[in-house]
Amino acid sequence: MNFVSSGYRADHSGADAEREVWNRLKSAFGPGDAGIAYHRYPIVDRTAGEYDREMDFLLFLRDAGAVVIECKGYQMDHVRAIEGEKWILRGTAQSSAAPYSQARDQGFKLLSHFTKEPDLMDERHNHKVSMNPLVALPNITREEWEARGFHEGPSAPPVLTADDLTPTALRERIRSLPGDGLTDDEYEAARAVLSGGQPISGERSPNLKDEATKGGLYERVKKGLNRLDEKQEEVGLQIPDGPQQIRGIAGSGKTVLMAKKAARMHAAHPEWDIALTFQTRSLYETITEKVERYYAFFTSDDADPNWEKFHVFHGWGGRKRHGLYYRIAQEAGVTPRTYGDAQDEFDDEDGNLLHSCCLEVLEEGVVQESYDAILIDEAQDFDPGFYKLCRAALRLPKRLVWAYDEAQNLQTLSAPSPTNVFGTDEAGDPVVDLRGSYEGGVQKSQIMRKAYRTPRSVLMLAHALGMGLLRDGGAVQAITTKEGWENVGYEVESGDFRKYGEPVELVRPSEHSPHPLADETAASPFATFQSFADRDDEIEWVADRIAEDVADHALAPERIMAVPLGEYWTSKQTGERLADALDARGVTANLVWEGSKDVFAEEGAVTVSRVNRAKGNQAAMVYVLGVEHVEDDSRRADLVQRRNEAFVAITRTEAWCTVTGTGDDEPVFHEIEDITRQVSWFDPALTFPAPHPDDLEREMDDGSQATTIDQFAD
Repeated sequence: MNFVSSGYRADHSGADAEREVWNRLKSAFGPGDAGIAYHRYPIVDRTAGEYDREMDFLLFLRDAGAVVIECKGYQMDHVRAIEGEKWILRGTAQSSAAPYSQARDQGFKLLSHFTKEPDLMDERHNHKVSMNPLVALPNITREEWEARGFHEGPSAPPVLTADDLTPTALRERIRSLPGDGLTDDEYEAARAVLSGGQPISGERSPNLKDEATKGGLYERVKKGLNRLDEKQEEVGLQIPDGPQQIRGIAGSGKTVLMAKKAARMHAAHPEWDIALTFQTRSLYETITEKVERYYAFFTSDDADPNWEKFHVFHGWGGRKRHGLYYRIAQEAGVTPRTYGDAQDEFDDEDGNLLHSCCLEVLEEGVVQESYDAILIDEAQDFDPGFYKLCRAALRLPKRLVWAYDEAQNLQTLSAPSPTNVFGTDEAGDPVVDLRGSYEGGVQKSQIMRKAYRTPRSVLMLAHALGMGLLRDGGAVQAITTKEGWENVGYEVESGDFRKYGEPVELVRPSEHSPHPLADETAASPFATFQSFADRDDEIEWVADRIAEDVADHALAPERIMAVPLGEYWTSKQTGERLADALDARGVTANLVWEGSKDVFAEEGAVTVSRVNRAKGNQAAMVYVLGVEHVEDDSRRADLVQRRNEAFVAITRTEAWCTVTGTGDDEPVFHEIEDITRQVSWFDPALTFPAPHPDDLEREMDDGSQATTIDQFAD
C-alpha cells in the first residue's frame, strides 16, 4: 500500500480529525496490501458550495475497489438530527451538512473517469470498479452514535466511528464492503487512470501498426509513456506551503508534473492567482493543452481553467504575447524592455539579458505581490534575477516552485540551487531554506531519478558525452560523488571518486529507466553513431535514413527530428542542406527557424531545428548532426555549453537516436564510439577515470539539501 498526501490544510476546522484518520489508515494497511491511499485526492466538486470541494480520503484496493471517505471532526453534541441526507448541526460554523451524499457524489465523479477505459467496463457498460462512500467520525464512538438511533433505518449513513478506526477493525470494515475485486490487468488500468495518465494522452491509443517497424514500436512507446508512476503522481498532487525545488534528469516528466501541479492548484484554489512559466516558446501549446486536460480531469470534462486567474507565460515574452517579466515590470511601474532594447542597455554586462532586466525592475520599481503561486519549468535556463523577481511578486508564503536539470543548461554554469539563486543572510543561513518538509509531509526539495522518455543506453550516452567522461583531454563537467550519481539514478558498481584518475564503473538499474521498449529486442539498438570524411556524405546518409524511416518503417515525418550542432550560421546551413536532400527524396522538411516561434512540429514534415529550439520538444527518431562541433574551440560558446548542447539534442528522443559527424579521425569520434560500445550491452555500464574537481569546468553536485522521491516518507 502506498500513501499519497497532497498536504494538509491546517487552517480548517477538521484538520485534526483528518490527521487522525490518515494515521489510522496508515496503521491499518501496509506493504502487503495492493493499493493506494490518497489524502485530498483532487476531484473537485463545484456543486458543494463554499465548504468542501475535494475528497478527504480515497482508498483504492485491488480486492475492494474505491472507498471514498469524508471526514468530520464533529463531537456527538454537534449533530442535532439527521433528516435523510441532511445533517442538522449545532455549535459549528455550519448549520447543516451532507457528508455522505458529498462522498457519494465525489465517488460517482471518480467512476466517470473509469468509463474512458474500456478494460474497466463490462460488456453491458457497467463499472467493474466498485465504489463505496463512508463518513469517518473519529471523535464519536459507536455507542454514542447508536444511542442517538442514527444507525437505524434504510437511509442511515454508513460511518466509521472511533471504534472502527483501530487497525483490525478498520481492515475488517473495508474488506466487508460490497463489491468485487479486480484482476491484475484491471487494477493496473485503474491505477493508470488515477495517476492522471489519461490527461497526458487524451484519447486512448489507436490500434498498433506493424510492430516490426519503428512506427509500430513507437505506438507502444506513446501508450507506455501515458501514465505516471506513484512517485511522479505524488509530486504532481502536492501543494507546498512555500517554495519547492524539483531536480529531475532529462525524460523524468518535469513538464508534465509542473502542468499537473499547476492545474491541481487552480482546481483546489480557484481564487488564487497562478502563473506557470518556461523558457522555450514553442512549449506554449504543449503546456496549455496539458493544463487544460488536467484541470478537466480534476473538475469536470467540460470545465476550462479561468484564464483570468491562471496564466501560462513565457519567461520574457514577445511582441504578440507578453511574458511574466513583462507583466511584473508593468505592475512595478517600470517600462518592460524588448530584447533589442536590452541588448543596447546591458549587452556589456555579465549574465543573461533577462537577468539584468529583472534586476532593473527590482532596483527601480515597486514589485507588486500579485501571485499566490508561480511555477517555473526549464528553470536551469533562468538566471537568479528572474527567480528573485518572481519571488518578489508572490504573496506569502512565497509559493515558488521550480523544476530543473542543470545538464540541459545552454547558458550558465550555475545550477539553480537556493543558495546560488537567493544567497545567504548575515548569519550565513540560506535566504530560502529547502531543508526538510512542510506540514503534511510535502518535501521542500525533491530529486526525480527515473527517466521514462529516453531509453537507458541513449541517456547513458548523453550523460557520458555531455560531461566528457571519456574525453581525451579529461572530463569537462561531472558529478564527483557516489551520492550525486545515485540521485540521478545510477549506482557505483566499483571504484572510488576520491581516488582521482582511477577507474570508476557506473551502472544504471533498469528500474530507473523503465522505457516501454526496454526489453524489446526488435527495437534495439537505440543509440548509434556514424562518422564521415565529407559533410555532403553525412547529409546524404542522414537523408537516406530519414527517407527509410518514413517509407519503410512507417514513422510519420513529424515524429522525426534532425538537430544540426554548431554555431548559428553553420548549423542553419547544415539544416537547409538536409532539407534540400530530403526534398529530393520526396520528404518535406520543416525548418523551424522559418516559422512561428510558438510552433515547433508540423504535421507531415520532418522537424529540422537548432538545439535551442529543440529543447523541451521530443520525437521518436532524432538525428544529431555535426557532433564534432562540441570540440570546436573557435566557437563563442564555451566547452561546457557545447557539451550541454549535445546532451540536450540526444535526449530529445523518445526511442532512437543517431549521432553523426564529419572529420578526419576526430578524438570526439573515438570518444563516442567508446561510449556507444559500453552502453549497448544488455546490462550497460560506463567505466571512466575518476575526475579531480579542480580539473573540471563545472562540478555538478549543487550541494542543495534534496530528498529523492524514492525516499518520501508519509
